[in-house]
Amino acid sequence: MSERPVAPLPSSTVILLDEDAAGRGPFRILMVKRHGSVTFPGVHAFPGGVVDPADADAPGATLPADQRWASPQAGDDASTALPYWVAAARELFEEVGVLLAVREGRMVCGPLGPEARALRERLHGAIGFAALLAEIDAVPATHTLYSFARWVTPSVNPRRFDTRFLVGRMPVGQEPCPDGTETESCAWYTPAAALDAYLAGEIELIPPTVRTLDDLARFPSVDAALGHARTRGVVPACPEIETQGDRVTMRYPGLVGDPLLPDRRLVLERGRWRPLSD
Repeated sequence: MSERPVAPLPSSTVILLDEDAAGRGPFRILMVKRHGSVTFPGVHAFPGGVVDPADADAPGATLPADQRWASPQAGDDASTALPYWVAAARELFEEVGVLLAVREGRMVCGPLGPEARALRERLHGAIGFAALLAEIDAVPATHTLYSFARWVTPSVNPRRFDTRFLVGRMPVGQEPCPDGTETESCAWYTPAAALDAYLAGEIELIPPTVRTLDDLARFPSVDAALGHARTRGVVPACPEIETQGDRVTMRYPGLVGDPLLPDRRLVLERGRWRPLSD
């Protein structure tokens, strides 16, 4: 008798978008290299992690008013999504020191002062992210993050995640700084450059990151990527793995009826997952 699949852990990740001043592409994204002692050691990924119970307690935090939601039966909606958005903002601050927050009605921009930086050292404690920010009269700027994808690890994996991929704009004037515990380093890539580095063997990626980078590479600007994310109505999707002889592929479902988001298939070649059009 086969064992039941492991239940996926609810988690969130943040794709920070920034204008690419060097002119190498339409925009760049922040990626971290995971520490060798955590899940997915040595892999490049977007900042993120598992949702904490305290993420559900976030007075003052709100969701984007213009986000299109799936039906409650199909995916997240405005009544259930906030803890995932709070988790994304918390993990971003914890792993790379970028603070998505509003203080006195304005986004926190520029170099963080010592008062804000000190909060990062306390994120591993029992107090929640929103409660910490309240100490400096700030609230999480969850309303600036939009739903981009939701990938669920296939049932055959021994450890599974149900991950919300959110996109947002890099706060002006802040600089990412890896924590050295969960993240070894961080760097900016254009989506195409990250895929090229992976296919050249320079960095390691997991399939949902490959799929997401492939999606992001289609957009001509930060505004275009964020604008499209507002309209998505994201539903959870689990890739389908197929083997035909020596050929292994992984199909990632697109959003039905959206010509910009067709199904995409990844094919395993020489140990690397390469995107293919269906």
